[in-house]
Amino acid sequence: MTTKTRIAGYSIGEVARVTGLSAKTIRYYEQIGLIPKASRRSFAVRTGGDRVYSGADVGRLRFIRQARQMDLGLADVRELLSISDAGCPSTQPAYVELLRRHVRSIDQRINHLLGQRSAVHQLLGRGKSADGACCTWESCGCMRASPSPKQREMGAAERKVHV
Repeated sequence: MTTKTRIAGYSIGEVARVTGLSAKTIRYYEQIGLIPKASRRSFAVRTGGDRVYSGADVGRLRFIRQARQMDLGLADVRELLSISDAGCPSTQPAYVELLRRHVRSIDQRINHLLGQRSAVHQLLGRGKSADGACCTWESCGCMRASPSPKQREMGAAERKVHV
């Protein structure tokens, strides 16, 4: 009877369970260098061996997952990891600036979405003519929202040029 000696560390399945990431995602993050290459353990001569992750790898993957849940891109995550490698990130100006930049980006997206929401609300009241008949393709305005102030300004300028 042979016994397998377990090398200290976590298998990719264990890491996937505790981080909430898929094994495929973990391998991808390893491939692009967000986490170091995992060491390998091998019980068979012909295999490349199972990946073995450390507690530090698990912590780093949790950090990555949290950053991605906040919709930070991989370039920003890479930058945050680099900052974190130098010590606690919250004490470093580059960390604070990156997060402030991300908040500004979120605010821009929120403003854009609010504009889209307003346009969709405008569309909700369209589709029937004054006599209650449905529109035709020739007269359909169902997906034509009222122009934004910028579009009205551009249209006015365009009309002046053509006069």
